[in-house]
Amino acid sequence: MSYWVVDASVAIKSATELSQTLELFWDRVGREQITPCAPRLWVSETTSGIRLMVFQKHLTPDDAEQAIRDIHALRFEILDEDEELSLRALEWASKLGQSKAYDAFYLALAEKLVVDFWTADERLANRCRKDLKLKWVHSISEL
Repeated sequence: MSYWVVDASVAIKSATELSQTLELFWDRVGREQITPCAPRLWVSETTSGIRLMVFQKHLTPDDAEQAIRDIHALRFEILDEDEELSLRALEWASKLGQSKAYDAFYLALAEKLVVDFWTADERLANRCRKDLKLKWVHSISEL
């Protein structure tokens, strides 16, 4: 079985606005027996993203609870961050010109595992592919 690092944006969209593209993504994950994985911050990011949707009145509290259940049903393998990953994320955040390192942790993990990284954040994917020439970064819109 192989891995893909998949960020919180994919999980949140999968639980709240499942599109044909996301269905294709998850079909491919199943067909190719890929295990989605993420750094531990994924748990906080997905919960915060769902909470923001409630705050902005895009989801009801009941829908948010179901979304969290649906997100955890995706069966991500959650990996702990460590000093090495943190230092690498710091470097990636600098290369991306970002003030925070959240996205960079996903890049650092994919780099460490030597696997592809998938996101629903089109800006992040474009920046990584065009500016940093990272061929292992993918947007779900590619499917």
